Amino acid sequence: MGRFSGNYIDSYEKKIPVRQIFQMYQEKKIVFPAVPSMKRVTKIERISEMVEIILLGLALPTVYVSERQNGSLLVLETDDRLRCLIEFLEGYYPVRGLEFYPELDERGIEQLEQEFPSMTSWLYDYSFSFQIIEYTTPRYMHMQMGNYIERWNFTREQGIRNELYGEDLERRLAKLEQTLWGLSPFLSKVSLNRQYMVLRILMCRFVQMEEIQEEWGEILNFQQLLDRTAILVLQKDSRWISETADAFGEVTGELLSWERRVHYGLEREKGKERQAKVLSYLYNVVWMCRKKECGAQWGLEKIAWDRRLWKQIGSDKVNITNIRTHFDIIEERLR
Repeated sequence: MGRFSGNYIDSYEKKIPVRQIFQMYQEKKIVFPAVPSMKRVTKIERISEMVEIILLGLALPTVYVSERQNGSLLVLETDDRLRCLIEFLEGYYPVRGLEFYPELDERGIEQLEQEFPSMTSWLYDYSFSFQIIEYTTPRYMHMQMGNYIERWNFTREQGIRNELYGEDLERRLAKLEQTLWGLSPFLSKVSLNRQYMVLRILMCRFVQMEEIQEEWGEILNFQQLLDRTAILVLQKDSRWISETADAFGEVTGELLSWERRVHYGLEREKGKERQAKVLSYLYNVVWMCRKKECGAQWGLEKIAWDRRLWKQIGSDKVNITNIRTHFDIIEERLR
């Protein structure tokens, strides 16, 4: 600990028994991101697998968590194993179909405590290995862990981001994306996905408008750009939020009208990186056309069918230098 400098991820390992984990969860010292819940049958399968692994004495993978300013630990998972185990301890689900312990079939935690106290004791005494990323590590480096550990999807990434940056960011992004709900078939029905897409679009907008700038010798990478974008959104006043929410609705309507006419494929790979890149630029093309007082439909035609540009956008890393290069090309096309 105490070695944090620049982009270094400062972390330490700690073993915590299940009994203490459950107590910390009840005291809100261990928290999970708000993401859509999996199906009941899937939860029971995952719980049963976890319980059997623990009873067999096998070592489970390290659990990565982010330490927050208030000392609570935000769990960074993709498979929700620990969350499922806690829901089992809360009494919501039984175990089912265990290979080596068939006598436990269809038992919940209360039945296990009554009928199999020794096994239940083993379960509570089992220790998880936690890798704790200290709060002194920049938030964008916490988010970067998603690429290093398990490659979170957009829903989970945004859920984790909202927890790290606080309720205010979530409220503002929810306000910005609420005009999109039900308006367009090419945007996800999941609110967290729409929030993420709004953040991506604003990231490009802030770079294009030079609200995000790097210091001398600095090249802002993807998570740093999203970090700066989130901070800017948090700094905006309520009037900006309201006006920008309306602007999102208007541009979405413009894109929807264009999509119905040309069948470009805005819905392709919904909720994935290709769509995020396409929408990040096309939303901004419409805004640029409005500023230039030229037709948005004309501008979309000029940019959307430029295969060379989209090949470059698709292959380039997302960083401030490349985004600016792409917008220079777009500006040239719109003259």
